[in-house]
Amino acid sequence: MTGTMRLGGPPSPSDPVGETDGAGTGPSIEGAGGVAFDPGGRVLVIRQRNGSWVFPKGHLDPGEDHLAAALREVEEEAGIEARCAHPDRSWSTDYVNDRGEPRHVVWFRLEAPAGAVPRMREAQFPEGDFVTPDEALRRLSFAEDRALLRRIVDATAGAGTGGGGR
Repeated sequence: MTGTMRLGGPPSPSDPVGETDGAGTGPSIEGAGGVAFDPGGRVLVIRQRNGSWVFPKGHLDPGEDHLAAALREVEEEAGIEARCAHPDRSWSTDYVNDRGEPRHVVWFRLEAPAGAVPRMREAQFPEGDFVTPDEALRRLSFAEDRALLRRIVDATAGAGTGGGGR
């Protein structure tokens, strides 16, 4: 299952600030992110230095595919070694970042191991937490992230993947 969202929103160092119109200044910069759930159905959210709550995401390293990048970003930004039970299921978002660069991010629903606790490793992300999807919807700073979470929960609810609880 793949979905696409067009993004817009307030400026942030690494989050959506506008909407791509297809006429960007060049090809989109590829990225990947993970929406990681623990076995109890709680979802990982991380806080940026500027106070914004987001999901882990970032660029693709040379030769890296989207899933490998999503897993790496969750591990680098939150210290969580997640896995992906359904690598064929992804969601995508497109936006223009604060530098005017079109971005295309492919998202995966990831599973964190039981007992996982965020260990923040980057100064840009001083805090992280597993929270219920309802709490995540309250904390997430950007409407696009809230919509993404709703879409992932709706798509995986009842599928035995722990994605319920909205």
